[in-house]
Amino acid sequence: MAVPVRSRALKRSSRAALLRRDRQGVASTIGTIMALLVFLAFMALIVNSYVPAWMLDNERSHMNVSIDQFGQLKGKVDSMISQQLVTGDSSIKMYAPMTMGASGVPIFASPTAGLLTYNPQGMGSSSLNVRFNYTGSGPGGQTFVVPVDVDGGGKVELYAPNRYYVQQWLAYENGAIILGQEDGQSIRAYPNLDISKDNHTLNVAFTQVDLIGNAQSLTGSDTVGFSLDLIYIDSQKYSIGAENGTFCLRFNTTYGNAWYGYLSQLCRTNGLVNDTDYVLTSPLPVAGSTNGLTTLTLTLKNCNELYYNRAYVSMTMLTS
Repeated sequence: MAVPVRSRALKRSSRAALLRRDRQGVASTIGTIMALLVFLAFMALIVNSYVPAWMLDNERSHMNVSIDQFGQLKGKVDSMISQQLVTGDSSIKMYAPMTMGASGVPIFASPTAGLLTYNPQGMGSSSLNVRFNYTGSGPGGQTFVVPVDVDGGGKVELYAPNRYYVQQWLAYENGAIILGQEDGQSIRAYPNLDISKDNHTLNVAFTQVDLIGNAQSLTGSDTVGFSLDLIYIDSQKYSIGAENGTFCLRFNTTYGNAWYGYLSQLCRTNGLVNDTDYVLTSPLPVAGSTNGLTTLTLTLKNCNELYYNRAYVSMTMLTS
């Protein structure tokens, strides 16, 4: 039986409609895939280029802010000491903010948390021993030698485990601000140690800052603060030239290289001769230490006068 012409025409039109729908479906799928590829390429650009650059800038900015904040901490402690020495008033307390970590990138990167620790004297990995003899006088004008051997120290330290910027450590120790990295250490703000040479004798001025209180540590990226309180300061002038005439500082610290570089430069700058005016030992690892603790000693010879201040500073970390 012959197929009507109209039936053949309907079948051809149905096949054409199906082909058009298939082509439209394929085109829609390809369009969706292309849009997704463009979106993924854009996201990859953000994640691989934009976010690391943004986080690098955030972490670098945080370290700059932290150095400024440690400078403020040192400045406020020095101000309290100066005020007490000049006016005798040690009642003023101060506040020093400290930002622990760098901010993140919303959605793409979390903040970089830091570790802030406060180790008072006698605890942790920081201590300072001061030794010298001074000449005293008794009834009848007789003179005698009095030995002095005191321990102190303590430090505030921020560890920034940066993921994009270089990892760094910042510390306030013995009146100095120290910056540490895996490839080296340096003192960014000097302690209150002054040495002057008069002919063949030395005059020394030193302010020892001993941190007291309770050990504390906190991790995060928030800003916390320290309440600073100068508890007491002892200021004395000694004549130490009668017996040996030596003034000795022994440091136990994880920043031995920074202290060694600073002390050697200080002695050379003031015209001191090695082995004649001073002896400075290289930092040596402390036996049994697992945290990089080192010890080094500076011995100043032919000392005449010593201006020695010893300040006791209490720091309390405020977490709320």
